[in-house]
Amino acid sequence: MRLITKFLSAVGRREMTLLLSFFCVLLVFNLVGADFIYSSGQANRWLGAVNTALVVSFFWMLFTFGAVGFQIMADGSLKSMLSIIGSTAIIFIGMGYIAADTAFGISNGLKPKPSSPLQSPGVFTIYLVIPLVAIVLFAILQTTIVVKFLSARLPLVWLMCSFICFAAGQGIMFGASKKMCQGTNHRIDGAFFATLLDTAAVSCIYGFWSAITVDDSGVYEEDEYKF
Repeated sequence: MRLITKFLSAVGRREMTLLLSFFCVLLVFNLVGADFIYSSGQANRWLGAVNTALVVSFFWMLFTFGAVGFQIMADGSLKSMLSIIGSTAIIFIGMGYIAADTAFGISNGLKPKPSSPLQSPGVFTIYLVIPLVAIVLFAILQTTIVVKFLSARLPLVWLMCSFICFAAGQGIMFGASKKMCQGTNHRIDGAFFATLLDTAAVSCIYGFWSAITVDDSGVYEEDEYKF
């Protein structure tokens, strides 16, 4: 099989737009300080539940986006978009219910022991495991595409930078957040820097996607991309 330097068209343009849009929604909730550790206020608990569901759903969408390049379904088609949106919605609803049940004790089956702030090892584990698995699968899928179908290896640099930024963000979030919070009299914590690094990671993913595709607005506007 002859290797090519780039794909012939912007594969997954609609899917990338969807992924970036979803990340922007996630950023809004990150900026208002929602997280998987809920404080006592009702509003904060709801924000935390929604934010947890959004984080897990985003990484699921990232994994599904990673499969677009294999053309299992025609990219940009109604079937492709609905499969991503539908599966992500299922993950969001399921994770949202688990987080809300944990925060409010809807069924009393997931409610953790009383604490301030409210903490749940179960939700914390899901919050970490699903994104980690999604990231690993995304990396495998994209590396396979580059190695098997492309002659250029430079896009892998973008991919590596993305994972470095994400890992650094998580390291700051879980390793240095408490010290930052105490050192700044609770004015800032690791979540702020983690959000910045997560944004850089997503930007690198966009750079990776751009590096392995060729922009072709004429092709994009053809009827086959309309739904």
